Amino acid sequence: MTINILGINHKNTPIEVREKLLFNKKSMPSALDDIKKIDGVNEVVLVSTCNRTEIYTENERDNSSVLTWLKRQHPTEDISVYTYNHQGERAVKHLFEVASGVDSMVVGENEIFGQVKHAYKIADEQKTVNSTLKKLFEFTFSVAKEIRTDTDIGSNPVSFMFTAMSLVKKIFDNLESKTATVLGSGHMSQLALKYLQTHNLSDIRLTNHSPEKGKKIAQENDCSYSKIQYLGNLISVSDIVISSTSSTTPVIGKGLVESCLKTSNKSPLVIIDLGVPRDVEPEIARLDNVYLYSIDDLGKVIENNYKIREKAVVEAKKIIDYKISEFKDWLKVSQTNNLLKSYRGYVDDITYGAVIKTKKLIDSGHNIDDALMQLAESLKNKLTHETTTKIREILPLLDESTAEKAQDIFKKE
Repeated sequence: MTINILGINHKNTPIEVREKLLFNKKSMPSALDDIKKIDGVNEVVLVSTCNRTEIYTENERDNSSVLTWLKRQHPTEDISVYTYNHQGERAVKHLFEVASGVDSMVVGENEIFGQVKHAYKIADEQKTVNSTLKKLFEFTFSVAKEIRTDTDIGSNPVSFMFTAMSLVKKIFDNLESKTATVLGSGHMSQLALKYLQTHNLSDIRLTNHSPEKGKKIAQENDCSYSKIQYLGNLISVSDIVISSTSSTTPVIGKGLVESCLKTSNKSPLVIIDLGVPRDVEPEIARLDNVYLYSIDDLGKVIENNYKIREKAVVEAKKIIDYKISEFKDWLKVSQTNNLLKSYRGYVDDITYGAVIKTKKLIDSGHNIDDALMQLAESLKNKLTHETTTKIREILPLLDESTAEKAQDIFKKE
């Protein structure tokens, strides 16, 4: 039984593929149940964010059946060219690096830690995790916290919103006189409101598909609210549009923006699309005086800043390597305990069966001494036959030192 990872991420998979393989709160429980039913899969956790979709399993086989399942989620393209597979120690190391922000598009970002914890919580609620993955993820959370405490990986944070505002400031000299529209009401949208306010924009509007929630957030952030039906009007009067929704189809189309540009006296227009799947049709980038940045565009800018945290990453990886050894030690003990438990159960079953048979012989009038001798012979044959067969198979695979220790098990005191 092995810990396996099958995944795609921002490093090797374009956004148009990632958005097709994104599992949200509604689809994740059924996906977990489907994967758990795959032959050989004992445990599963599914981590799915805008930058990655990863399936963690405790699996008796390789990931071929899991890959077959994942392919069915996006049958129009061969996703196997994008997927990666990690097993055993490499899988453990990968999870440690993901949760601690070492493997993130934004190195050191803290959001992925919460996303991994949430993914584990859903798996636990769906009862798709047991002892091995439970221990692995609990260990992972401890490792991530230690790295954030003992290194500078999270210092001077570089986030998507920080990067987005940096790009906006390259286009506009003075942000205070600009008007912005934020589309969505989730974490990233609320973060966008705060970033815009720190730059003293004169007019910030919020719109979303849920007026009740949107009005509440707008009030909390001291900005105005408009219904989504007036999105065209909002774009027409805006210099900056930031969109982050959970919509499965684009919310801002090329035709809508073209129409808005005809009636707008604003130029240029900057659109930041933080949605996965994308909220904004990519063709909009071809329009004159429109600057469109997707989450992947921001990621490329962020990647250039990697050296800022290079030293912290080196320190984090040292901690991870040490913690891998600790987890491997736990895994060895756990596997040994499972082996001993299985062996005791095996002996109990044989002993119980032999005793029942002997009692029946005695009850039917057989001589007690003969029945006991038959019991002893039966136990000897059943306990030694299977064991000696397995020992013959295993001994040639052991090195000399280990083989001697195995032989010592049967030495008489």
